[in-house]
Amino acid sequence: MWILILFICSVPVSGALWADKQVTGIVGRAITINCHYDRWHQQQVKYWCHGWTDQCSNLVRTDDPGGRRGRISITDIKTVGIFIVTMENLRLEDAGYYRRGIVKPGPAFDPKLTVELQISYESVSVPVFRFSSPPNVQCFESSVSVSCESVQGSLPIQYTWYEKNPFQDLKISDTNKLDLHCQSFKQQHHQYYCTASNNQGEKPSEMVNVSMISRSGQECVYVTKISSIGEYYFQLK
Repeated sequence: MWILILFICSVPVSGALWADKQVTGIVGRAITINCHYDRWHQQQVKYWCHGWTDQCSNLVRTDDPGGRRGRISITDIKTVGIFIVTMENLRLEDAGYYRRGIVKPGPAFDPKLTVELQISYESVSVPVFRFSSPPNVQCFESSVSVSCESVQGSLPIQYTWYEKNPFQDLKISDTNKLDLHCQSFKQQHHQYYCTASNNQGEKPSEMVNVSMISRSGQECVYVTKISSIGEYYFQLK
């Protein structure tokens, strides 16, 4: 006599989701956290909650207006089966455990995944330059601006521009933008640099070398040379 015993097993609901279990963010900056899901959950609501238990506190859902609550937003890209959580202006107190989940209709448990968010401070990187206008020979009404930016580092970041001098460097401004105009050139050659600093330290940029070619009244032609960018001519009037 044979006895057939049937075992009914359920697949863990977390199998519907897959993503990193640990991510690291930087104070003051934003972080994006991706979560992939299978095609059976395209039309269901996704959410992001604070805590590691089933009673975690909802922070944002895809059915919220604009998919946003305060500093946190969520975007569902159904065509590729991924929803993306973005947390802006990170703070140390944001560190902890969170759950990514999908609202499941009926009595079934929601598919969920736990992620640990770590928050740290980061030093600034060497500032990089950008011209306010395409660098080439052009006429401008007043000035050309060079901005410097540290693409890494905990926010806020303080920027300061200096002019290089033989004895003591002269501070020009406490912003990330340097305005170059005819009236500012007292000599034929000038050197400028900026510094970026936060609570982890300070780093200087490379030099911006400016050489006057010609000057007539309120008009001037000069060349800027930056090692990482190249040599460019500007005409101001």
